[in-house]
Amino acid sequence: MSIQEMLRALTAQGFSQRAIADRVGVTQPTIYRATKGAAVRYEVGKAIEVFYGEQVQQEETDQK
Repeated sequence: MSIQEMLRALTAQGFSQRAIADRVGVTQPTIYRATKGAAVRYEVGKAIEVFYGEQVQQEETDQK
């Protein structure tokens, strides 16, 4: 799954770009650019991936 797809899924879950940015440690414009397909630093991509993974895991837990 791409960073762009993960960000799309997170916003679909109700997270704002600002909330994602705060959690990942970047600015909201960085998240905006990433949603449009711009490249991000490796560390930022990994942070988004971890955040996405935590949310997927939480969603699975909530459904049980």
